[in-house]
Amino acid sequence: MTALFTHTSDESESQATVRLDPSRQGETVNPELYSKFGEHLYTPRNVTNVLEAQALYNPTFGSWKFGSQQYGVDGGNSAAFDPDEIDDRIETYAETHGIPDAERLRTAYRDGTALWWFPYGDARTSPDVGTADDRAQRFEVGSTDDYAGLAQWCHLPVHRTNAFEGQITLRAAAETPVRLAVHDVDPDDGAIGEVLTETDVTARDANRTVDFSLKLPRDELEDDERLFGFSVTTRVSDANVVLDRVCCYPDDHVATADPEIVDLLADLNLSVLRWPGGNFVSGYHWEDGVGPIEERPTKPNPAWDALETNLFGTDEFVALCAAVGCEPMICVNAGSGTPEEAARWVEYCNGSTDTEMGALRAEHGHPEPYNVTYWEIGNELYGSWQIGWTTPTGNADRFRRFKAAMEAVDDSIEVMACGNRHTDWNEPLLGELEPSDWLTDHVLMECHADPETDPVELFNAHSGVASQLREEYEAVAADCRDAGLEDVRQAITELQLFTRFDGREDDEAADGESASEESADQRLSRETLPTNKSVTEAVFDATIIHECIRSGTVDMVTHSGVGNHGGGLRKSQGRVWADPCYYGQRLETGLVGGTPIGVDVTCHSFSTETAWGTDTSQWFGELEPVTDAPAVDAMAVTDADEHDFAVVLVHRDAGADAIDVTLSGEPLESLDVVTVDRLSAETMYDTNTLEDPRRITPTTDRTAVDDGTVTVSLPPYSLIRVTGDQEPAVGE
Repeated sequence: MTALFTHTSDESESQATVRLDPSRQGETVNPELYSKFGEHLYTPRNVTNVLEAQALYNPTFGSWKFGSQQYGVDGGNSAAFDPDEIDDRIETYAETHGIPDAERLRTAYRDGTALWWFPYGDARTSPDVGTADDRAQRFEVGSTDDYAGLAQWCHLPVHRTNAFEGQITLRAAAETPVRLAVHDVDPDDGAIGEVLTETDVTARDANRTVDFSLKLPRDELEDDERLFGFSVTTRVSDANVVLDRVCCYPDDHVATADPEIVDLLADLNLSVLRWPGGNFVSGYHWEDGVGPIEERPTKPNPAWDALETNLFGTDEFVALCAAVGCEPMICVNAGSGTPEEAARWVEYCNGSTDTEMGALRAEHGHPEPYNVTYWEIGNELYGSWQIGWTTPTGNADRFRRFKAAMEAVDDSIEVMACGNRHTDWNEPLLGELEPSDWLTDHVLMECHADPETDPVELFNAHSGVASQLREEYEAVAADCRDAGLEDVRQAITELQLFTRFDGREDDEAADGESASEESADQRLSRETLPTNKSVTEAVFDATIIHECIRSGTVDMVTHSGVGNHGGGLRKSQGRVWADPCYYGQRLETGLVGGTPIGVDVTCHSFSTETAWGTDTSQWFGELEPVTDAPAVDAMAVTDADEHDFAVVLVHRDAGADAIDVTLSGEPLESLDVVTVDRLSAETMYDTNTLEDPRRITPTTDRTAVDDGTVTVSLPPYSLIRVTGDQEPAVGE
């Protein structure tokens, strides 16, 4: 294989050169290397599906699951039942989501109200049974002339629209007019105040689903970051109403998906989106998430916190992918699921209307097959945290059975096996693979830091791990060749850095030592930890994908994070924003479709001493000490989809200041000017936030080429893309 990257070490930490050599070429850069992964993963930070536009908390009045980090013997996340722990969790929810009165939520929850809702006026609440045999919410009104029922605090995306639409499923002991309203909220005490907009529906003896719409007055939207109240009430005395669900969508939703998420993913030129998990999928049963919403049960999230409402299922996911312009990848439940269930899923997506499941899809309003190509069989089945975890031979057996059942329905699909580059996990699996199959793996090394951790050492361990991963994937490729499977392709279906801070909280300082005194002595803190939300993730991702391009051993990377998982997109309090790594990936996609060319880099080297990730090394490996790694990483291509020439430079050494990089070589000789897109941050832990969502975004400049050379400044914690285009010849 042609060496696309060479490094000559130099003592200067402020100067570097990159010589471009188009006589050395690699394989075309595959767009699947720049893909994403979205999971129904809920935590105190994310209690709703970020992909959805639906704006209310707990819209199905489900029985809330307060997830515990304790795993059962068969895997899966258990629930916490300790009252004090639940009270603390509700406090965390309120603080995280800008809710003004945690005590009101706690009191309502104890009195029989679904979490996030509370009684409004003279109303008594109790649990009931919904249309899908799940939980519903009853409220009873006393003798009153005032409105009474249920309410919640919510955040509406009024920075985009003032119009909302939705559906409510309800019934009542006697025919009852029910008001749906959006209210002003007192910012000091959270009191639900003036009605800003309202509409009425009628509850009857039998459950019925009614569409509604609401429009806020434009003059109420000057403060587009305000908190709103949403109520479902009646002023009929002695009313007895049961609510099964109430969903409220901004009118700009995209087949129920959040339009800002859609736009950001579309701007990313995304190739593939993996869904629905992740650990979640090992307890997910896809048939719960298709069909009329009244038939979709709300269930505890099997792997994480909170609830799975099943409002966003297969049809909604495929519609999201179509709106984004990417290919869907579905990971099937090979934990608690069966081959027959997976085969039905394939038939639902790809079968004609002559098949049972294809006819069901058509009945749900989608007569044309979805033609989903990529199907992954199971997620991290080696881990005891996974529902239905298994052994290496158990995984091989499951793969054989699932693959046979799924391909019997559609033999054109591409099947992806749950692999692992460590231990003996892959050995029996190789006996079941065929050359057309994929073998997956996850890069999730968990690194624990404390106040004494050297932040430069931690950053450089992540920026320098790519060559180690290359060797590990080349070893897997060699195992495949030895098994007669040279054409098996590898995919990293989860990629992100995991850093954890193990230091004491401020109120845990040692006796006689103030928190400020302790923090003054420490080298790292929770606030200065580089995480997957920081610019460090952008550097980490770019260097790994560059090695995938050079080695040719990994053909797809579905990077973790769309909202609920890892770094990428964030959503909170009705707002969506992107992490730095999103912008890094957007710059990186400028390499797609290009032919990699040789780069000869002269720059200083760096090394590390610490092995990180030893706590998770059995399954995810560790970050080994780095020896003499080049401080500048470079990947260059010609004839890419977007530009005639592109090179991405990455500053990998947190111990060095800015580096002036001089580029030269044939691709620059015919150019007068290049475009320089730069993503950088002042510190390795800088992030974008709800309050400052565009703190770290790319800047763009034009730089002259002087006699075939150009010099750019590469700041610490940064990546730069340099692009150029030939002037079209006369007559073209």
